[in-house]
Amino acid sequence: MTDEIKKEAIEQLEKDVLFGFENGDDLLESISEMFYDETDFDENWLKKEIDIRLKNHQKESRSWEKPTDFERLVKSFDELNENKIVSLHRAGYTKSDGEEDCSEIIDELKVIGISVNGYCYYHTQDLERAIGKEKMLFIGFDSYNRDDGLAKEVAEKIISVLTNNGFKTKWNGSIDTRIEILNIDWKKAVDNIDYNYSRVFDIIEKHHKPVNNEKIKADNKPFWKIW
Repeated sequence: MTDEIKKEAIEQLEKDVLFGFENGDDLLESISEMFYDETDFDENWLKKEIDIRLKNHQKESRSWEKPTDFERLVKSFDELNENKIVSLHRAGYTKSDGEEDCSEIIDELKVIGISVNGYCYYHTQDLERAIGKEKMLFIGFDSYNRDDGLAKEVAEKIISVLTNNGFKTKWNGSIDTRIEILNIDWKKAVDNIDYNYSRVFDIIEKHHKPVNNEKIKADNKPFWKIW
């Protein structure tokens, strides 16, 4: 295993630990897969590096001022879900991933008789900016049906909720431009909480459960409840 491969693995590991979404097993799997074609890749070495960095990050998290920006972002996204805007944390790696994940949830909600107004998300590439020098997080958004007028209403609601939760935002009013959260101080430690599919369904169903939908749900269980 070359020093260059070790350097690449550590660079990825350090970013993933700062993101704070993956536990040790997840990190070992995802980073090992990056080097699947390296016949001498040392997983035992990687596991030790993961353990050290996760423990250090967890220790640092005990001194963080609460609520962190991530906790305020979770509160914001929970409120948006209550307002029928599907809101996903770390939705894939790219814009297309985020849009696909949101659309999938919107379709699943339709199956159980719930319609939403739109969606918002940020993806892994956005997180790389958030932990970098830019300290900015892009929030992608749209209406459920690509209607420009409704998309603008969705954006304005997102900005309103983020502002009420203490974030400074920037948006030029164009539906083709994403919303920016400025000067974000990204602090998140592993907590093994699913902030996406199950959380979105739980919140939206709780506040917008359609009348007499029990038979619909029995016949068409959302994929996240099958397990």
